Amino acid sequence: MRTGLSILLMLLFTVPVIAQESDSTFSKYIENTVKKFDLPSLSVGVLKDGKVIYSKGFGKKTADAKLSPDKQTMYAIASLSKAFTAAAMGMLVDEGKVNWDDKVKDHLPWFEMNDTYVSENLTVEDLLCHRSGLITFDGDLLWYGSSYSREETVRRIRHREPTYGFREEFGYQNIMFMTAGEVIEAASGMSWDDFVKTRILNPLGMKRTTSSFQEFSTDLNIAKPTLKGKEILMLSYDNCGATAALSSSSEDMLRWAQFWLNGGVVNGDTLLQPSTIKRIWSVHTTLPVGKFDEKNGTHFKGYGMGWFVMDYEGRKVIHHGGGLPGYITKFVVVPEEKLAIIAMTNDMSSIPSMMMYSAIDWSMGKPYEQWAQTFYDFKTKGDKRELDMKNDRASTRNSEPMLLPLTDYVGTYRDDMYGDASVIMGKDGLLISLIPTKELFTGKMSPWDDHAFKFEHNDPFLTYGIANFDVDKDVVKGFKIDLPNYDFHFDKLDFKRVE
Repeated sequence: MRTGLSILLMLLFTVPVIAQESDSTFSKYIENTVKKFDLPSLSVGVLKDGKVIYSKGFGKKTADAKLSPDKQTMYAIASLSKAFTAAAMGMLVDEGKVNWDDKVKDHLPWFEMNDTYVSENLTVEDLLCHRSGLITFDGDLLWYGSSYSREETVRRIRHREPTYGFREEFGYQNIMFMTAGEVIEAASGMSWDDFVKTRILNPLGMKRTTSSFQEFSTDLNIAKPTLKGKEILMLSYDNCGATAALSSSSEDMLRWAQFWLNGGVVNGDTLLQPSTIKRIWSVHTTLPVGKFDEKNGTHFKGYGMGWFVMDYEGRKVIHHGGGLPGYITKFVVVPEEKLAIIAMTNDMSSIPSMMMYSAIDWSMGKPYEQWAQTFYDFKTKGDKRELDMKNDRASTRNSEPMLLPLTDYVGTYRDDMYGDASVIMGKDGLLISLIPTKELFTGKMSPWDDHAFKFEHNDPFLTYGIANFDVDKDVVKGFKIDLPNYDFHFDKLDFKRVE
């Protein structure tokens, strides 16, 4: 009997110590990773079986304050907003105000795509699973830093020709999610912002989550956006709404995770039906399984509605990433394990994705430290590609380009989708300005190649641009922009001179 009591006492006192050591080792791993990748800050939270089993901030949330982030520090969560949009739409479906198979035109009679058949047949479900026929990020220049409203952005996408057949391929589409936000407003009588706040944020007690740039940018506990360790200008993303406008904290995001793990029930009130959650978390658009995934035992990948879906270690994993200049986030739910993970950083880094794998393995008692080197190798290769691209681009410069008199390039130019651009003669030479985004994309032009000019701009996230003018018999007809970037398709803009 004494032996049994001794064993019981030993277990009672040693189990917490083992857990504490595990937490300490995990924290040291993350701390070393933050240093290795030279991140300004990282906030990590893990929820298991209804309890927060890990919550910690690393690094410094701002260059000036020298304070580490805490569980209430806010980051822009970008595309993690999409899950809120899917949930909001699901609530309207549960109420009978919307059906998944409703045509978008049933709710937005003015809605148009470039293809008439797609315009007439695109459904609410299509909006949320990236199968419109547009390629990934197509049209994002319409909202990025622009003066266009949400509705005007959606209206202008009719000028963009689809790349794929309707429902044939995956194309990650922010503007389709913005369109979903317009449907939510039309069906509910509330703006997307008010609906999310009233029906989701308030009931869940998510007081550190907002879609307002004004609230976020003036808050005293935020992680400032940085690029390679240097703080950058904070941009308002109010006009992108349902696709990426939310900012939040790790504490709030774990509340959001518990909502899903509880089957949509909050304080005994069912906010989202289990059948709706099942549909949102089902694969609607399949994705290829690459070599990295195969190596890690992943057998399937796809997109649900506002969530990516895959398997890992024999479990279904629901996840999504978010990215805007100066912020990268990752949110993960593993329903079978009653597990959720949030990782947020204020620099452009793959560490939040690394944390998905590391935290899942850590929570299951599996080795996890190997992921840091795997993702560091990815970073090294990516940095080399970026440097090679920069050098290759610089080599195209012509020391003696063929040019017309500079005044011949002066004028107004128009891309049907994007809008107007102007070239004017300033006191120090030519200036170019993309009118919808003139605060970002206005800069001095300097000769680069035959009828081509390099121009700088105010966006630290993007490299310099090159305006290549189309000249026929010494007459300037228009120009195209060379500004390589994975997120924005400058190369698809075709500015024609406006007489």
